[in-house]
Amino acid sequence: MLLGLAGVALPLLAHLISRRKYDVIQWGAMQFLELGYKTRRRIRLEELLLLLLRMAIIALIAAALARPWIAGGVLGNWLARQSRDVVIVIDGSYSMGWEGKAITPHAAAVQWAQRMLDDLGPGDTVALLDARDQVRNVIDPPVHDVALARRELDGLPPPTGSSDLLEALISGIRVVAKGTHPSREVVLLTDGQRRGWSADDAGRWELLDDLQQQQTVKPRIWVINVNDADAGAGDRTNFSLDRLQLSREFAAVNLPVRIKTKLKYSGGVASLQRGVHLEVDGQRLGNATVNTPMMPPGGEFSLEFEHRFTTPGSHLLSVVIDADNLPGDNRADAAVTVAAAIPIGLVDGDPHLDRTRSESFFAQVAYSATDNDAPLVQATVLTAADLTPEKLAPLQVVCLMNVPELKPAQADAVMSYVAAGGGLLVAPGDKVQAKSYNDLLFGTGQRVLPAKLEKIALDEFIPKKDEPPPAGVTIQDSSLTLPLVTQLKRENDGGFTDARFSKWWRLFLAGPADEPAGDAPKASEPIVAARLTTLDAAIVLRNYGRGRVAQLAFPLDSDWSTLPAKSDFVPLLHELAFHLAGGAAPSRNVQVGEPLLLAMPPDSKPDAFVIETPQKQEGVPALSGDDVHPVFEYGETSLPGVYTLRPKADAGIKKLEQFVVNFDRAESDLTPLKDVDRTLLAKEKRLTFVQTTPELASKMSTDAPRAEVWRFLMLALLLILAAELFVTRRMVKGGHHAVETTDILDEADAVADLGN
Repeated sequence: MLLGLAGVALPLLAHLISRRKYDVIQWGAMQFLELGYKTRRRIRLEELLLLLLRMAIIALIAAALARPWIAGGVLGNWLARQSRDVVIVIDGSYSMGWEGKAITPHAAAVQWAQRMLDDLGPGDTVALLDARDQVRNVIDPPVHDVALARRELDGLPPPTGSSDLLEALISGIRVVAKGTHPSREVVLLTDGQRRGWSADDAGRWELLDDLQQQQTVKPRIWVINVNDADAGAGDRTNFSLDRLQLSREFAAVNLPVRIKTKLKYSGGVASLQRGVHLEVDGQRLGNATVNTPMMPPGGEFSLEFEHRFTTPGSHLLSVVIDADNLPGDNRADAAVTVAAAIPIGLVDGDPHLDRTRSESFFAQVAYSATDNDAPLVQATVLTAADLTPEKLAPLQVVCLMNVPELKPAQADAVMSYVAAGGGLLVAPGDKVQAKSYNDLLFGTGQRVLPAKLEKIALDEFIPKKDEPPPAGVTIQDSSLTLPLVTQLKRENDGGFTDARFSKWWRLFLAGPADEPAGDAPKASEPIVAARLTTLDAAIVLRNYGRGRVAQLAFPLDSDWSTLPAKSDFVPLLHELAFHLAGGAAPSRNVQVGEPLLLAMPPDSKPDAFVIETPQKQEGVPALSGDDVHPVFEYGETSLPGVYTLRPKADAGIKKLEQFVVNFDRAESDLTPLKDVDRTLLAKEKRLTFVQTTPELASKMSTDAPRAEVWRFLMLALLLILAAELFVTRRMVKGGHHAVETTDILDEADAVADLGN
């Protein structure tokens, strides 16, 4: 805007251009009519004064539009009480919910912010940010409406989850940059906890510094510890729970679900014990309460529960500890989907009239035992001709059991089925034609199969008739590390690691999958769930699109192994079935910021349902996916906790679906920020730590405040305009004309006197 100062030359140019040239005619008597020296000088001075006034008008307009300011000094402090832009950032992590004082730090921060609003002037603007795992811009851009800011402060959700204070400050600088005043403040209200500052992340702190330097008006950052100055945060006693680890998120009625977590004890000086409880759908189970042994400060205690659901549907598992002063980490939740029974298709590649010789016999018996009135799996025997989209649609898992080969249309149907969320189990035997599988289902490693079928390998120690069996090839116990197969380890005496294998397919694992082109399904990198003692892969897993795949190196009959005779055979097949079926539905347990997804029937309408958030507010899900596989999606998950999808009152549907948004539980570390940390973070006046309101007011008034002076320039402009108007009117009406007439008359009188 200072380029406008070039306009001061316009009055001067106008003055020079307006000076006209006249033809001079010599006339002897003209000497008696010329103005006197004093009169001519007076006229020139008035013209010069008028010119300067007009140039000053343009200069003041340009300077005022440039919004100049002064900093420091007596004059700067006197003028500093002008309009400013303020961004209030409140730490919303669950450590702000500490109840060991009269009020929680979060409530103290809200009160602190309310007092700040009292000090705002009529022209000030305010914005509000809620610092959590993801920064929530509650008021953005800054507004003049203080009443709105008070309402939003009172409506902030209770402290939950973790917080990223550095990201909150970066967001605060970006918000305050939208302001228009030369005094700009970012005020962070927190509890003095060290965690959340990312003090070791030099790259992000450099980003903060760069953002500050890039601003035309550098904002000042204030950090207020709303805890008492003598509050020893590191000495506060706290028990906390880790996130729940489930053996499966998708289960069937009466199928056991194992829940694992850890109880941690921090702060304090004496050993203590705690009561831990298991809740199902909000109801505490009386027979699932654990009283921990005496735990020393800094100690941990591993917890494990097991529960069998008796009804299908969406259920909520919760582990809860007895209350302490920090309730935010006293419970951990997880959502589980329970089905009545999983429909599975067993595609038999070697059927026989004698059912006991069929490829699917042992699997069918394992899934549908005759003495089981409520099987977990409903297994149906199919043929390769049944591999069509219509026949696959009602199934959750399809097992290719020694199927010799697939036609291109059948392979396409299988891959589309898995990509849409179905599960695929491949158990190859001696009838499988490797080329058909490798060409159609493996390709270059980007298709549904996680491994290429190379060749059939033989055990070199196959015993002869009537000879004692040697050790032979078995499953390597140390390779069973995934939750899917850990219960099959040797220590559980189920026989899986004792089963001998005389033959197996040698599998060549696909490399890391490339990003798919266009709408092609994405294939994940293969994971080996079990290896043989020859180090060959025995079970390989992969995700393909929304579905899951398990590829075995052996068939599920007794031709190549003794596995069907082992007691672990039934648990293995059920674990594989439930793992594969779990891919049909997106996970109900997500991290903060991840969307909630739920596959719905094709005729479902999103506006017939609402999402109830942890704060009991309602949101509306969106519809994604395609017409055949519609998916409800809800992306507003910045707040952790339990979300519930339920029908509206008039929908006539009683079904409820539960989701859990998890958070980083390291927030339970209440170690305070040390003086050395404050010195490091505040270097070169990057930010200023304060403890009390008077201290903040004092530092704000002495820390080189910037004061705008454009108002004073505009006042001076008004005065100069008045002066310009006065001089112009004097020159036009009573100025030149009066001077010239008076002087001419005086000169004429003098000539007459001389003549007389």
